[in-house]
This record gives sequence, structure tokens and C-alpha cells, in this order.
Amino acid sequence: MFKKFIIAYDHRVDLKYIKKIQEVLALNSIEFDVIDDNGEANDYPLLAKLAYEKMKKTSADGLILLCGTGIGMNMVANKFVGIRSVLAESEADAYFSRRHENANSIVFAGGYSDGLFEIKPCRRKMARMLQKFIETEFEGDRHIRRLKQMADIEEKKN
Repeated sequence: MFKKFIIAYDHRVDLKYIKKIQEVLALNSIEFDVIDDNGEANDYPLLAKLAYEKMKKTSADGLILLCGTGIGMNMVANKFVGIRSVLAESEADAYFSRRHENANSIVFAGGYSDGLFEIKPCRRKMARMLQKFIETEFEGDRHIRRLKQMADIEEKKN
């Protein structure tokens, strides 16, 4: 189970979402460190990289990442060795990513609008997805073989 997360978010994310995430973690007695968009690393790839580096340095168990759509943060997170990240849009996404893939990173859309499409996250839904992610244990069994296959592919890409 998770003991500590590193949270990172970009400038588009309303702090009410970060506060809600922190509430869920506190209710589950899970520690966290937050990396925010402080002007030094205001691009989501750099924020994800800082989060990953802090995770390794502090022996945290996982990442919680947010950007406008969540797509970019998720793509970047999956570039790091050992990270299995999910862009969660439902409790089922959170559940199966943990149960079958032993995901250690969850990404949420923090909200975005470009005139054609608008993403408006819901704090309660985000909290339910995070809770499902935290409480779901890896099933093991046949999935261990598949995680090894993923790790082998990851190893060979360099």
C-alpha cells in the first residue's frame, strides 16, 4: 500500500483540486510532498520530471499529477523507468490500473477549455477515483508476467 505520494501540477490547475487530493491522502494517513508551478518549471514535462526525481530521492511510493487535460502529464510520466501511470477518468480506470497493472502514478485533468472542448473536473469524482486507486491492491498472479514483459520492453528502449 502507499505510504507517500509526490503531487505535481501546472499553472492551469485550480488549488481546490490539490486541497481535495490532500484531504483524501490525509484521511488515509498517507504522506505527500507538493511540487507546484512556481515559475521555475511551468511546463508540465519539467514538473513531472521534478516529481519523479523527488519520488526517487525521498523513496515515495507514487505520483499524483495534474495538468489541464491530464494527457501530457500522463505521457511524460510513462517515460520514466518504473512508472506505470494512468490518466484516470473513472473509478474503474483507477481500480483496474492498480489491480492489473500495479500502477504507481495517477493523473487527473485539472481543467481546460480551448473554445471547442471544455474539461471541467469534479472534486468529488476526483476524490473517489483517488480513494479507489489508494485502496485497490495489485492482484498479482497472471499480471506479474505482463509487468515483467513491460519492464523488459522499457529496458530495451535505451
